[in-house]
Amino acid sequence: MQVRIGDAGDRFHSLDDIYYYGGQQAHEQVAVESYRAENDDEIDLEKGDVIGIAGNHWDGFSKGKNRRTGRTGLYPSYKTREKYIVVDFP
Repeated sequence: MQVRIGDAGDRFHSLDDIYYYGGQQAHEQVAVESYRAENDDEIDLEKGDVIGIAGNHWDGFSKGKNRRTGRTGLYPSYKTREKYIVVDFP
């Protein structure tokens, strides 16, 4: 691809996807860094905020609802990590 196009960085597509099985509990992420929204489509994040994931936009941003503020919008995906729920198994 680099022979035909000098900078092909914009032309890649991630194969990662948010796995969801119908009826399961919603996925959540935890903010690992703070973020200030740059426009009305985005939401603020504080370190430790829990975000309910609505989807990945494949452009570095995901859509979700900040559980602390109740606002829904876009946020930078790299500033969050998956929140795992660990339960005891008898």
